[in-house]
This record gives sequence, structure tokens and C-alpha cells, in this order.
Amino acid sequence: MRWKFARKVLLAAAAVLLSAALALGADGRVTLLSMNDIHGHIYPENGEGGLAKAATIVQAIREKDPGNTFFLQIGDVNEGPLFFYFHGKAEMRGLSLLGTDAGTLGNHEFDLGEDVLFETVSYARFPIVVSNLRLRDGTPAPFPTHVIRESANGLTVGFFGLVTPELGSMTMGSGHFRAGQDLASEAERMVSLLQEKKCDIIVLLSHCGADVDREIARSVKGIHAILGGHSHTLMEQGEFVEEPGGWVTLIGQAGSYARYVGIMELTLEDGAVDRESSMWRVEKLGKEISEDLRVAWLIEPFREQLNERLSEPLAPQPEDLDARRDTLRRGEAALGSFIADAFRWKTGSDVAFVAGGSIRGDRIYPAGSASYATITNMMPFGGSLWKGSLSGRDLLEVLETSASGYEAPGDGYDSSMRVPTGGFLQVSGIRFTMDPRRQPLLIDNNSVIRRAGTRVIRAEVLQPDGTWGPIQPDRQYSVATTDWTAGGGDKHAAVKRNGASFKSTEQMYLEAVAEYIRFLKEMRSQVDGRIKILE
Repeated sequence: MRWKFARKVLLAAAAVLLSAALALGADGRVTLLSMNDIHGHIYPENGEGGLAKAATIVQAIREKDPGNTFFLQIGDVNEGPLFFYFHGKAEMRGLSLLGTDAGTLGNHEFDLGEDVLFETVSYARFPIVVSNLRLRDGTPAPFPTHVIRESANGLTVGFFGLVTPELGSMTMGSGHFRAGQDLASEAERMVSLLQEKKCDIIVLLSHCGADVDREIARSVKGIHAILGGHSHTLMEQGEFVEEPGGWVTLIGQAGSYARYVGIMELTLEDGAVDRESSMWRVEKLGKEISEDLRVAWLIEPFREQLNERLSEPLAPQPEDLDARRDTLRRGEAALGSFIADAFRWKTGSDVAFVAGGSIRGDRIYPAGSASYATITNMMPFGGSLWKGSLSGRDLLEVLETSASGYEAPGDGYDSSMRVPTGGFLQVSGIRFTMDPRRQPLLIDNNSVIRRAGTRVIRAEVLQPDGTWGPIQPDRQYSVATTDWTAGGGDKHAAVKRNGASFKSTEQMYLEAVAEYIRFLKEMRSQVDGRIKILE
């Protein structure tokens, strides 16, 4: 009897200990490696960056802790001519050879439409997970919401993905899809699911931007790590973010353009992130890093073919296009109008403008065929397209600022108190008349207006019904422009004042123009009276 009683006591004690152990959660350590926002930059540039160098780093870290290291990609792998010609094959095959464990979608994977999206995903030999994406009718999109991996040290790791809720406004190719807007609810749903599946570690692959990642971490309990993308944030140190109940999430993001690999050492104690022994850092893929020859060999043929194809035509160019400096900075230019039209078309904005100084070449491009080489020569800066909003009052100031950059005979032009001539804007969705004999706006080199201008005597915007109407000072107008002008370049103070409203579309403006050319099936424009200058 004594033995039976003692046996019952021991079994009960063991059950209590097991229950306590489960309640405390797992202990252990994994390494999470990540790259985000590659945007087609899979080859070294000036000896730095690229997938082959990344492979060298990834393999070296894996060898130090085999079976406990996971490599993740966080969306926007694709963009640019490489994507246009090969539909993601080079990028996805390269990432597959790196042994990517999981990835998520970014907005640029949708740029070329649904068919190309699915083709791109088919080249990936790793799961691409996204949990807040649905079809237009509300049914789930045909992508897994999560994937679960086992580490060599016995930890179960669950990965889920979120794509930016701004997807629909950032790319025209996402028309068949809808991104869930309540990211906290989406994340809570996935945390519950992965906890039910007994995951020891839950990792969010977030293509939503650093600020959104912080908000999710503050709002949702149960996520151990967020590997981020979309905002191109280079986080040299990780951020430990605490939600109200005390749960801690470690966040990291590794810049952009395959210049860095993010490295997160995640240690669990009693099922929670241990701040003392968990960390995040980035490894720069500098010139001293050798290339993995297997990856370099795999992706090099795509570069060779791309270089050949860049000289191939995008579409016919039926007429000469004048990219001479004076043409672009002293009045309406057909080429400037075409580029501004492309910006407005791509973003769906009310108005678009591009500084004449952002368009280069200083030559007439003869009629024939437009190619990537052509438009790269016209727009060599590689900047991105931005969208924001301006009041009608500020929009009128923008036009007056532009008019200040027009140098008229005898107007005493002084660049220290006037807008640079390159700040004269080419426009779309708006038309105006200016009289260069009237008083120009004076603005100093700190973008402080010293005297109002009176050169713009008439300005109208294109209405939804196709008619023209006056600019309403108190109305808000959506605006598309380059990153340079959105940041207040060329002394465009009215734009800079509204800088908080401007956000990057995460697309090079050259790409927007290329898409517009392909959409029109020709590169043709003409002067249509959107800028009139009185003699």
C-alpha cells in the first residue's frame, strides 16, 4: 500500500512539473537572417552588394550553427528591367539557391499584374506566406498564410507574413487583390493559430514599414520577432518593443537593394524574448566579401541577356523628343509633359510635376524606338516616385515658385534669391499662364520666401469630367512628383512644408515612365498648351 501511495504521489508531482514546464514555455536560441527590398539589385554595384555576396555570409553563419539558422526574404524582391524581361526568374532562383526558408510578398511583386505575380512565385523553391491578402470578392488569396519549421535544437518556429495595406494605391497590378487593413487583428489571428500549432517562436515577416511594425509590436502579444521591409530602414541595432502587458518583440530591418544581410540572434527564456542575449545587427556586403560562385554562376546569364535587351525597343517613338536644357527649363516641353503624364497615370493623382532639371540628355532624341537605354539617359538619377497632397493655395505657390526659375531678359536673375532654372516644372493635370515681365518670387538659399511673386496670372486643374476649372485654395489635391521635388529640392518650399504628406511609392520614376510607354504602346507627346508664357 505504501508503494502504491508513493507511486501516486510521484506521478502527481511529475504531472505538476510537466504542467509548470509547459506554462513557462521553451528555452533556446535560433538565428534569423533576412534581406528586404532587393528591388532587382541582385548583382554587385561598384563591387558591393548582390545575392552572391549575401550567399557567402549566409553560408558562413549556417556553418556555425547548423539547423538553427533560418534565412528569410521580406518582399519587394522584384522591380526594374530584370523583372520586366524575366518575370522574377533570376531573383527567385538566386534566393532559392541561397536556401531561403520562407518569404513574403511586397507591393512590387504585383507591378506586372496577376499572371506575372504567379509566374514569379512559381520560380521560388521556398514558401511565400502572406496572411492579410484576399481576392477582390473577399475569399483568401492563393498563398499560404504561414509556414512552420523545426530547428535542430528542438524549437518549433512559425512564420507568417503581412503586406502593406496601401497595396491598392501603390501598384496598378494589384487590382484582383485586397490587402487587409487591420494589421493588429490579422496578426492576432495568426498568433492564435500558430500557438494552437504549438509553435515556440512566432516570427512576422512584415512588408509594412518600420513605423507600422512598431505599432504591431505595441499592440499584439505573442510575436517574438518582426523582420521588416518596405520602408528601406537600415537598423544597425534592433529595437525591443514592449506591449502593455509586458510582452517584448525584437524588430529588425536591413536597408535595401541587397546591400546588407540582417542578422538576428533570438534567445528564448521561459518562452519569451531574453533581452540580454538577443540582438540584431547588419552585415554590409562590402568589397571585401567574396561572391559565392554557385550563385554568381546561376544569375550571371540573366545579366548578360539583360544587357543585350536594354537596347531593345520598349515601343515606337514616332517623333523626335527634345530633351535640350533650354527646352525643359524655359517653357512647356513635350518630353516633360510625357513624363509628368506618366507620373499622374501611375499614381492616379490629380496633378503631377517634374523639375526640368531632373530630365537630362541635353539633346534631341530622334524618332525611332524608345528603349530602357533611352529613358535611362533621360532620367539618370535613379530616384523614386512620390505621392502626397497639397492645398490649392500651396499648389498656386508651387507654380509661382516654378515661374521664379524662368530667367527672362532684364529680370535681374540671381540664383541666390531665385529658384534654380532646373526648378522650372513640367506639369500634368494642371495648366497655367505666366507673364515673365511681372515680379518673380524671391526666395533665399534657406528656402525662405523674401518676396511674393505675381508671374502666374491664370491656373486651372483638370476636373474628373475632363473639363478645366479654377484651383480652389482650400481644396486638397493629390500630387505625384520625384523624390527630389517632394523633399523641397530647387527651393520648392510649399512642397517641403507638406513633406509629411508625401510618401514614396517605392518605385523608381524611370520604371513608371517605362510602364507608361508599354501601356500606350508608343512614346509620343506634344505641346498642348498646359504652360503658356506671355511675350
